[in-house]
Amino acid sequence: MNTIDTKYNFFLKKNKLKIGILITYSLASLLLISVLIIGTKFSIPFEKFTGDPALNSNSNPFVGVISNLGVLLWCCTASICIFSGIFILNINKKHAAFLMFSGVFTSILMFDDLFMFHDSGIYLIIPSDFAQNIVLISYMIFSLFYIIKFYRIILQENYFILGTAFFFLGLSIFIDFLFESDGLEYFIEDGLKFLGIVSWMLFFNTTSYKYLKKSLN
Repeated sequence: MNTIDTKYNFFLKKNKLKIGILITYSLASLLLISVLIIGTKFSIPFEKFTGDPALNSNSNPFVGVISNLGVLLWCCTASICIFSGIFILNINKKHAAFLMFSGVFTSILMFDDLFMFHDSGIYLIIPSDFAQNIVLISYMIFSLFYIIKFYRIILQENYFILGTAFFFLGLSIFIDFLFESDGLEYFIEDGLKFLGIVSWMLFFNTTSYKYLKKSLN
């Protein structure tokens, strides 16, 4: 590669970095502007958007600690999947597609868990008694599509860990429908959900590590 090509490639990489930085700050600014507009239009105090939930509700900082940790695990898994998928894109497109698709799927689950779309949050969008069922059925269909599309790749990895994740998450949903969410039942339901998230993280982190290590050899 001659000097001109080297300089040209460096220029491209530098411009891509600038574009990435510009997009990142633009999206962050757009979010803040949206909060400013919504807060002003609907007379919602800005601290309700920007402040810590426990502080706003005068609650103990450990309120919802398992739920918050679950969201963090979703986020870590999604980031690792998407990053790894992009990294190996030119090496193994099938594995890259699997990881990136899994990262998007995990991101959806993360936002659902964070904003409670599967529970009360969905009623703000779809004012119907069947709103929660719509979300859960959508996840079932999406999960079935996901397994059918990538089952060959999944069977080549530690599939029993992913199976454990689906088992715990499915059992958590089943208990949610079967029992009242109160006391010990609530603890069991959310405990199973947390174990499902941990299993999900284990599967995709170990799989991503395997693909990254293979791509570097």
